[in-house]
Amino acid sequence: MDWQGAYHALSDHDREEFARVISRLFDETFLVRDEWDPRERRLAANRDYRFVERHLALFQAYLRAGGFELQADGRRGVMALYNRYGRNRAKMDKYTTYLLYALRLVYEEAMETVSMRREVVVSLQDVLSRLFSLGLLDRRVAATNLAAALNRLRRLNVIARVDGFAHELESRWLIYPSILLAVPDERIHHLYERWSAGAFAAGAAGERADGGEWAGEDSGEDGMDAWAEADADEAADDDEAPMRADARGDMNAEGVGR
Repeated sequence: MDWQGAYHALSDHDREEFARVISRLFDETFLVRDEWDPRERRLAANRDYRFVERHLALFQAYLRAGGFELQADGRRGVMALYNRYGRNRAKMDKYTTYLLYALRLVYEEAMETVSMRREVVVSLQDVLSRLFSLGLLDRRVAATNLAAALNRLRRLNVIARVDGFAHELESRWLIYPSILLAVPDERIHHLYERWSAGAFAAGAAGERADGGEWAGEDSGEDGMDAWAEADADEAADDDEAPMRADARGDMNAEGVGR
């Protein structure tokens, strides 16, 4: 496609919109068809997604010229930007990596029971319970670590905060279908194989930064207590400066990515 000709055929307004949405794609990686509207407290149509949908061939041709691909999954209502040379990847810390895994598992389970609207909303406590039960996180993890991870994934359009704050167990989060592209099937299968082999048993996952041991399988109750008792001053502020995905493309979350 002659993207230059198609671009110049756009109106002045649409050319400005094109530039703005391209910038958003590089900044956020994922674009979802329906996004959470905190004012209306419901999912609402994402006009940027609709704009890309109308000019998809132009967006894909333009980005391809720079070494990027725009993956469009119309069935799930998700678009994802990635570099076809495997460059410009976002590095995820272990908390964000494990959180992605847990969100994917919770999303899959919830999709089996959700209504026709197919919205998956879970509490932070549900997600943490999964992390602790799998032995992926230490029971003494600080509130700041997971709060920062939640906020980062929120800015990448993987989740949206529905109620509460990132450091509150009762906070509720909507999981976007972009989780299926962020953590594809083969990654989940790999995680299951490692878990079945005991890779996440106590001490098997490696040492923590503070020299302690990783938690083995447990009910997660101790972890919940530690989280609930965390000093409020440690809670990550939801209005903190954005943690942008320097990746400008697919995520390489210590093994998580496309």
